Amino acid sequence: MNLFWRRQSLSIQARLVILILAAVLPAVGLASFGVVRIVNGERAQAERDVKERVEVLLSAVDREIGGVQVSLQMLASSPNLRRGDLEAFANQIQEALKVQGLAIGLHDTTAEELVSTTRPYGALPPRKTNREMVDHIVRTGKPHISNLFTGAVMQQPIVTVGVPVLRDDKVIYVLTMALDPAHLSTLLQDQNIPSEWTAGIFDRKGIIVARNRDPDRFLGHPAGAALREKMAAAAEGWFSNVTSEGLGVYAAFRRSSITGWTVAIGIPRAAMDAPLHRAYRVALVGSAATLALSLALAWLMARTIRRPVEALTAATRALGNDEPFGQLFGGVRELDQVGDALRATAVALTRSRAELEVKVTERTRELAEANERLTAEIRAREQAQTALLHAQKMDAMGQLTGGIAHDFNNLLTAASGSLELLETRIPDERSQRLLQIAQRAMSRGASLTCSLLAFARKQRLQPVLADINAIIIEITDLLQRSIGPTVEIHYNLASAPWPTLIDIGQIETAILNVAINARDAMPPGGVLLIETQNIGAGDDDLPKEVADHDCVLVSITDTGTGMSPEMIEHAFEPFFTTKEIGKGTGLGLSTVFGIVRQSDGAVRIRSEIGKGTTVQIYLRRAQGSPITPADHPAHTRARTHAGGRILVVDDDSDVRWVTVECLREIGHFVAEADSGQAALAILQKGNPCDLLVMDVAMPGLSGRDTVRLARQTRPDLKVLFVTGYADESRVEGPGDDPLIKKPFKPADLAEAVRQALRQPPVSQGGGNVVLLHH
Repeated sequence: MNLFWRRQSLSIQARLVILILAAVLPAVGLASFGVVRIVNGERAQAERDVKERVEVLLSAVDREIGGVQVSLQMLASSPNLRRGDLEAFANQIQEALKVQGLAIGLHDTTAEELVSTTRPYGALPPRKTNREMVDHIVRTGKPHISNLFTGAVMQQPIVTVGVPVLRDDKVIYVLTMALDPAHLSTLLQDQNIPSEWTAGIFDRKGIIVARNRDPDRFLGHPAGAALREKMAAAAEGWFSNVTSEGLGVYAAFRRSSITGWTVAIGIPRAAMDAPLHRAYRVALVGSAATLALSLALAWLMARTIRRPVEALTAATRALGNDEPFGQLFGGVRELDQVGDALRATAVALTRSRAELEVKVTERTRELAEANERLTAEIRAREQAQTALLHAQKMDAMGQLTGGIAHDFNNLLTAASGSLELLETRIPDERSQRLLQIAQRAMSRGASLTCSLLAFARKQRLQPVLADINAIIIEITDLLQRSIGPTVEIHYNLASAPWPTLIDIGQIETAILNVAINARDAMPPGGVLLIETQNIGAGDDDLPKEVADHDCVLVSITDTGTGMSPEMIEHAFEPFFTTKEIGKGTGLGLSTVFGIVRQSDGAVRIRSEIGKGTTVQIYLRRAQGSPITPADHPAHTRARTHAGGRILVVDDDSDVRWVTVECLREIGHFVAEADSGQAALAILQKGNPCDLLVMDVAMPGLSGRDTVRLARQTRPDLKVLFVTGYADESRVEGPGDDPLIKKPFKPADLAEAVRQALRQPPVSQGGGNVVLLHH
């Protein structure tokens, strides 16, 4: 058996080759992986760049079309049209044509062309043109843009933009402007798109309207089958495509929600794939060269070691046979030392064995320490990845809840306002009882949307410098009433807490929600401990969100049932609850999370099953002198004065009606409009307007753009913005003008209108141009 294993043992040369392979191959693999990962990162960055280019180009196209629509809206409000002086209007549109467009035409509701810049006024009898566009505008009462088609008069490909001419909210004419697609091709050239990229603009049927490469050749041709299929299936996307010239590209596209047109940009596949192929070749050649060089060195080293080993083997046999042997000079210091050791005494041999054991022990300890460090690094990386996934999940849920809350705010505004207006009109007690039940349901709905907005971190906060101890003391009675007599509240407050920049009402809500959750975790009763503490920057226990910042820590501890790690992981998610159905909404801790994170703070939970729970709220330190809750402006309210002339603008008919009725109830003179264009038309008539109540987010002209255009002729116009969003980045913000959020009560609306009427006009930056500050 021993003879068998001796024959199966590996030579020094084989072992060196195996050692080299074990050392080199992982390093080569890691280097190759790193190269490929870097290239993949560059490809991902290139994909993001292309999508950003598509977004910029789509915005430019929408702005161009929107500008044409605004120009037509201005012409549609011409006094000549109101008087019915079509000949004077024909001269007016001739002058307007010099600014932009190929032709301008005025049609009646049956598509008969009454006036056109392509022929003198009265030269020919009316004729029917653009029937499809005219019918669409008459039916919808909204602006419209056509697909690409060949003009009957100009005999060239054109697109047409049309707007309604309204009288008493009815369409009496349709005003159209024909545009040259070459202008859109010029717009593409202005975007500085690389010459090797392919960019195109497509109408709703997938027909090429403009193109940066050979526009005349491909104008009016349909897009490729693959691109048309992708555009029909989704509003935006990224995929591999082949252009009309047969060039393979990676393409990004996006469809406009305004025009229905689609913008697409393709980058050659070679530009994206070449770096990856090059990286593969470099990694392969480098790996092969490194491996070959390592094996060659191993073979050379094996040769230099094998000769002295053979001499040492012969000397060992001689020592076993008690035969003398001379001094060994093999050229390898360690082997020569072994040869000398063979001539040493048994004591020297024992000492050498002991030294070898010590070295083995040291090496083992070093390997164990290295393994512990590697394990710690792996654990830290896994924790970081888990935190990143949790943050992404919470952000995605925040986007969803914020959008849902906005839609519910519109519904609740119309419903709650209508109910409050009905309250004074219903005399019998039973109907009043039903009305009050409905109003309480509306209040609960408004509270739910507030909780959703808090989790989404999209509330409009009113931060002030505050003393957290004063806030806690202020709500002591409210806390005791909310959690009941079975729970004792104890305090351990810092003697001089640092001031923090917070919204007092929101922080009170957060503390109350935590206290109520603690009460529910202690059914038979218990103790609730509220503590405050100053935590210096750099403290090892600070969460990473507020690391390197001085913080004030608010700890709320209960003696309840505690939470498992799985429950803690989902505790801040909206609608997550461990209570029975009907006992809770699951929005308490999610509201706390949203309020604290929007205040640039951090919140975390420490808990064990059966040992209670501690919720820790970290608030950043601010400079200045704090105010008390009683000093906060939210605690004051003034009387409402009526008699103003107000224009209400909102695209939601129910919300607009309720708003108008509420204002009329308190004695204001109110006009209304369902869009920014309609509001501009009313203001251009010169009627007095003390205040414009403007919805921020509307289709077509947004509230901000409408106010900017209105102030070109009325620089002192006062504005009160209304929004169902709490995220100002989505609606571009009201600037220096006041804002009221939906849902609102009639009393809140009256107070906001009173404050808006009393404020001085918005400061202008020169001329008639309004500069909204952010």
